[in-house]
Amino acid sequence: MTTELFSALGDRKRLAVLGALCAAPGAPTVAEIGERAGLSERDVQRALAVLGGAGLVRRDDAGLSAVLEPIRAAAAAGAASTPVGRVAADFPRLDGCLKNGRIATIPADGGLKAELGRLVMAALPHREAYTERELTAELSELGDEPVALRRLLVDLRLVGRTADGSRYWPAS
Repeated sequence: MTTELFSALGDRKRLAVLGALCAAPGAPTVAEIGERAGLSERDVQRALAVLGGAGLVRRDDAGLSAVLEPIRAAAAAGAASTPVGRVAADFPRLDGCLKNGRIATIPADGGLKAELGRLVMAALPHREAYTERELTAELSELGDEPVALRRLLVDLRLVGRTADGSRYWPAS
């Protein structure tokens, strides 16, 4: 289903039709969708067939409507497959810090910072030691601010490091 979903979303005309459906109050007609999307009725019909096959459009007695649940489900599955996503369920208090299976923000609250540090350690590949470059590369897979995450781990004493900061290791 995911391949069919992404294939359906991989065309600008189909995206325009889906967008017109989402923006339309009520159940628009093919002509109204075409007008909103700037497409011919024939292009709208073709797009609706593909979008319907992917489960993104519903036709019923009321007319046409967009079905966004498959997109939400695919996004959730993608986020759950990331290193952070695989351990996030164990850290429910951090939901506000996570976005799309990545660490989006570092909380100001000390308790939440400590919990985020534990999440990072759980999501990191287990190794005996890292060079600074290796640790930063691994942390960049977890969030957009790998240097801040590395500093967090050091401050929380979850990793040790050499005096010159060239090597890091998980704390005992």
